[in-house]
Amino acid sequence: MPRKKFPAYAVFLAAAFAATVGSGADAPPSAADAPEVRSEPAALRRPAPMEEAAPERGDAENAAFRRALLEPARSDRWLVPTVRGEVLVVVEKGYLDDAALDRFCAELQEGVAAVPRITGRTPRAPGRFTVYVYDRGPISQTGVRGVAARERGLFLRFVRERRDPLFHELTHLLAGSSQSQSLSEGIAEVVQAQLRPGRANAFMRAGADPERNAAVALAKYGEAFRATIGAPGASVPPGNDQTRYDFYYASWSFAKFLLARGTMADFWMVADAGGADAAYQRVFGLTRAELVQT
Repeated sequence: MPRKKFPAYAVFLAAAFAATVGSGADAPPSAADAPEVRSEPAALRRPAPMEEAAPERGDAENAAFRRALLEPARSDRWLVPTVRGEVLVVVEKGYLDDAALDRFCAELQEGVAAVPRITGRTPRAPGRFTVYVYDRGPISQTGVRGVAARERGLFLRFVRERRDPLFHELTHLLAGSSQSQSLSEGIAEVVQAQLRPGRANAFMRAGADPERNAAVALAKYGEAFRATIGAPGASVPPGNDQTRYDFYYASWSFAKFLLARGTMADFWMVADAGGADAAYQRVFGLTRAELVQT
C-alpha cells in the first residue's frame, strides 16, 4: 500500500511535535531563562508635562476607560526615549514600583528598536505614541487613541506580573496589521516569542508549543476551524475562550510555517494582500487551503 503523501504544513506540524516529545517544551521556564534588560534609570524615563488629552473616538467602553485613566489623580506620565523618539507612558498610580517601571521602560526601548528590525518594516506609527499601563481594564490592544490628537496608542495589561504582550502589541503598532486577523496575530506572536522565548504573555502559557497546540486544535475542531487559519478577514472562530486561544496558537504556528517556507518579505506580501488566495499562489505557489490542509 503506497504511503500517504502529506502536504507541507502537516509535515511541519508533525516534525515539530515529534521534536518536542519528551523535551519538556511545555515546562515553564525559570526566571533565569527570561532575558533581563539593564539600563541606567536616568536614561529610561523622565516625568512628562501634563497636557490636555485629545477627545475620544471609537469604542465607547475603551474611550471611557482612557478618559478615567488620564485623570491626574489616577495616573502618572513618563516620557521614554527610544531610537525613534520619545514614547509617552501613562501608568496607573500604585501599579508599578520603580524597579518594575524601569524594567518596563527598558523593554519598551528594546521593542521599539527590535520590531522594525525583525519584521523588516518601516514603522507604521509616525511620531510619538502612547502606552497605557494599568491593572484592571480592557485587554491589551492597539487601535486606541494616544494622548495627543492624531497620536496612536496601545493598552497594556499584566506588566507587573511580567505577562504583558508588549512585543506582540508593538508588532501591530509598528509593523502594521493585515486584513487577515490570523496573519496579524500570527506574526505578532512570532516576534513576541523571538524576543522573550518561553515567557507567558496575556493568555499564552509559559513554554507554550504552538505546533503541538495547533495540531491538537486542527484535529479537534475540524474544517470550520481550519478555514480561519491564514484566511482573510476577522476570523476568530465562534466558541469559548479556549477556541480563541487555539486560534492564536494555530495562527502563530502557521506564520512560523510561512516564514520557514519563505522570507519575512514573502510573509508580508501575503499579509499586505489580506491573505488573498492570489497572493498565496503568487508567493508560495499554492492556495491558502492547499497550504493549510492535512
